[in-house]
Amino acid sequence: MQRLASWPTLFGFALLSAQVTLAGDPVAASHSTTVIGALNPMLAEGSQALERGRFEEGIRLTLAGLEQPAAAADKAAGHSNLCAGYAALKRWPEALEHCNKALELDRGNWRTYNNRAAVFVGLKKFDLAMTDVNAGLDLAPDSATLRKSRDVVLQHESAAKRERWRKPNKA
Repeated sequence: MQRLASWPTLFGFALLSAQVTLAGDPVAASHSTTVIGALNPMLAEGSQALERGRFEEGIRLTLAGLEQPAAAADKAAGHSNLCAGYAALKRWPEALEHCNKALELDRGNWRTYNNRAAVFVGLKKFDLAMTDVNAGLDLAPDSATLRKSRDVVLQHESAAKRERWRKPNKA
């Protein structure tokens, strides 16, 4: 039986910050509408902690940063980063709440769609995950990150179908 990789491994650090891209991803930061500036150091520190895999710390710092005045783009990035942090911890409801808030603030950031796709995979809502991957690809058609995410969604959907066939229905 093929073992599926962990969430941070599958979706990579592209989930964690709008400033991070996978090596070789031709869709660079210029295609992301989000740059967390020096005006809100808590958001920047939260992003850095998330990038380093310190999810609880990153979430704490980002939440604190969102309590401070920030530009709409920075708030959207903060919520997207919270989505990624909570997703890495498999705290799906909290992750989804922050992805949705990020998309309310900025529908043009493909990374947020990638983040929410990861959440939908965790919730086993594969159709919604694929919808978000495709929405991200509409914004960034050359993104290697999104192409990888599409493969991950298909892989998890296939594994879930195999698992359903293995387990008998409980009466």
